[in-house]
Parts: sequence; structure tokens; C-alpha cells
Amino acid sequence: MKLGEMTGPEVQALDKSKVVPVYPIASFEQHGPHLPFLTDTMETDEIVNRLDARIPDEVVCLPTQWLGYSFHHMRFDGSITATSDTHINVIAETVGCLITAGFSKLLIVNGHGGNEADMAVALQKIKEVHEDSQVFAASHWRLAGPQLDAIKEAGPLGSGHAGEMETSMMLVIRPDLVKAERPGLDGIHPESSYGELVSHFQRMDERTRVGVHGDPTFGTAEKGERMLEAVVDGLVDVVHDIQSGRL
Repeated sequence: MKLGEMTGPEVQALDKSKVVPVYPIASFEQHGPHLPFLTDTMETDEIVNRLDARIPDEVVCLPTQWLGYSFHHMRFDGSITATSDTHINVIAETVGCLITAGFSKLLIVNGHGGNEADMAVALQKIKEVHEDSQVFAASHWRLAGPQLDAIKEAGPLGSGHAGEMETSMMLVIRPDLVKAERPGLDGIHPESSYGELVSHFQRMDERTRVGVHGDPTFGTAEKGERMLEAVVDGLVDVVHDIQSGRL
């Protein structure tokens, strides 16, 4: 079910204790010289559309929010961002409308790594206002980590931003928008053994050559299809765990 295509009476007739609203959020930002600005939004759209096709009577899906937090991409012309405050408020207020409409359990599906910090704060803000709410959130690629790792061939540094995984998915979703010439391995990684333990916010131009973190040359449509299905498998399980109270 697509919320934007429904009428008021149709929404009123839903069993809001069982149907899970799915609110997808993404971004509008550069994805290297070979992928379009709306890559994250197109991928998240495709994943949520597939989720809706799998369990159409169990979810009601919002349109994907394309405006995300992309400050770190802004030195690449064409990228668009919200400030953190604006982004957090948009997430919290959108979810608040669904809670006010009577939905008891909701799921935010995130398609952009840069949104994760804001998403976490938005969950806190929602709980402060709607103390009895049950709002869940997940970045879609994290739900199928082992399955995705088994598909990838470029190694631990091959994915990230506009690398093997995103290039593979876009070769399924909009192959016409994937440029034939792709950059090779890009992305600077910390040499320190504490690199994964110490936070350090950097712009993309500070840690990449051309705005890619990974290796897009490994991208294929065959892998992209398997990756998309693995993510949707994980989302189906999450929805069922929300409905059953296991989450």
C-alpha cells in the first residue's frame, strides 16, 4: 500500500495496530563521476517498492524523502543538503503525524549513511514528545550485512559510497544512468589501529579523490539483483518482528 495513493477513509479503515507505516529517507548528493545525484533515493525507492510488493497488506509506504544530511558532499557541485536541525525536525514531525493518525508501530528505512546520526537524534525527540510510541529505524544495508558480504567481490574497501554495491544496484534500477567509464578504487582510510574507534567527521573531498569510497569497477547487475533481494529479505523479517513484538 502506498499512503500517497490512498484516500482518508481507506486509511481510517486500516488496522493500525498491525499495519506498519514505512518511512524511507535518503539523500540528494554526488556519487562520483559515474552515478547520479539521486542514487540513494532511487535505491531506497526500489527497496521499499519491493518490500511493498512482498507484503502489501502489512505495510503502508510513504514516498522516499530525498532531502537528507549531505553537508560532507557540498564541495561537489549539485549536492543538496538540509542542516542537521532541519533534517531531524522533518523526520520527527513526519513520524509524529503518523503517530497522531493512530499507527502504533512505525519503521524508518534509511538509505544514506550521512543520515544515521540525525536519525538517532530524531528517535530521541519523537520519544520525548510521544512517550508511548514505538518507532524503529534501520539503514537498509545493515540488515543484510553477512549476505551482502558474501556477494561482494571487491574486498572490505570495495563498497562504501558509490562503490561496488551501489554501482551494482543502479545497474539493475537505472542502468541508463550509470556511466560506462567508472573510476577505480578510491577512498582514504586511517592508518591508525584506532581508526574505527575514534570519531572524526570529514568532508568527502578530504577522504576521496573523486567522491567515491570503494571500487565501482566490480559492480554488476547480477550482483545488484542479489543485493536488492537480500536487503528486502531483511526488511520483511524486521516488519514481522515489529508486528510480533520481537522488536
